[in-house]
Amino acid sequence: MMLSRQSHLDFFASYDSPIVNITADCRCHDFVASAKTQRVPPFAVLLHALATTSMLVEPFRRRLMGGRLTRVEHLNVSYTVIGADNNVNFSTFQFHEPFAQFLACYLADREEARQATYLRRASMENRDYLFVTCLPWLAFTAIQHPIARFGDCSIPNIAVGRFKREGEDVSFPIAIQAHHGLVDGLHISEFITTLAGVLNVAAAEICDA
Repeated sequence: MMLSRQSHLDFFASYDSPIVNITADCRCHDFVASAKTQRVPPFAVLLHALATTSMLVEPFRRRLMGGRLTRVEHLNVSYTVIGADNNVNFSTFQFHEPFAQFLACYLADREEARQATYLRRASMENRDYLFVTCLPWLAFTAIQHPIARFGDCSIPNIAVGRFKREGEDVSFPIAIQAHHGLVDGLHISEFITTLAGVLNVAAAEICDA
């Protein structure tokens, strides 16, 4: 059952910018080396883990649609790709929990996004999305995502940065932006902790593959 957040939504309804945005480091087992050994894009492993975590941490399944609180049952992942002429484009596909199925969708749609000569836009008939940006060149300490409608910013935006190896682990900056009427700082902390655990499992599973 979805815990009521109506009082929180009412409180933030009058805010010009009802978002919470926290940047922190995420440290986990070195899934990057494990992925490269199996010739799997490390970002595909990370993207799958981000989507998995968003479905495990309940507040990240909350969305607003037409002023109504809803819950994500079937997730679509949308992330940035460097496309034609080094301009940003978007790859969007349905999340599948089995990694092999997810990877096939990831690779196919990534190629379409890279080759597209137009800006690919996700259908916004619902809010069952997770938006992700990867900045592998930067160890950033903060980021601000553009938002079209502040009153309807219920789709979480997540940015991840450059990987840094630390012994047998890897760390990277992660920025999580969400509607504060739906998500609190505690939930963001829970998300990052859960993500590290999911990546730890992924690193071990890839090694055993």
